[in-house]
Amino acid sequence: MKPTDTENKRKRLIQLIHIGKAKMALTGDAYRSFLEGVTGKTSCTDMTVRQLESVLRAMRKNGFDLAPHRVKPEEKGGASMAQLEYIKGMWEKCARNKSDKALAAFVHRIAKVKTLRFLSGETATDVILALRAMMVEAGYDPDGIPQGAE
Repeated sequence: MKPTDTENKRKRLIQLIHIGKAKMALTGDAYRSFLEGVTGKTSCTDMTVRQLESVLRAMRKNGFDLAPHRVKPEEKGGASMAQLEYIKGMWEKCARNKSDKALAAFVHRIAKVKTLRFLSGETATDVILALRAMMVEAGYDPDGIPQGAE
């Protein structure tokens, strides 16, 4: 690899780690402790590419999901893509049965439609509100702030 390729890879890994820090809602001290536990260093700037990759792997093992929950083209209907991705993301986070079939059954129970693609903006909001309540019941904060961090 060229030096510029390595530097670009480092920058990208550091960006992803910082995104992970935000999505995992780590405080500054918790973040530095996490880095130190994985690599022995408290700053990404002091790490090699291999160490940065190790940190990213550890974040993924601890719940950082890099990929957004994609909506299939056949699921697109009246609801916005953002609403559908939000629904799928919350379902992945708090449902015991994470299958598409179980999600369809949940949507049918709440919105009285067979699949996601038949959701309107209004019925998608009803599903989102039900999922938010489900997340709270499961011990998650739907706004991304860890319980007790206030």
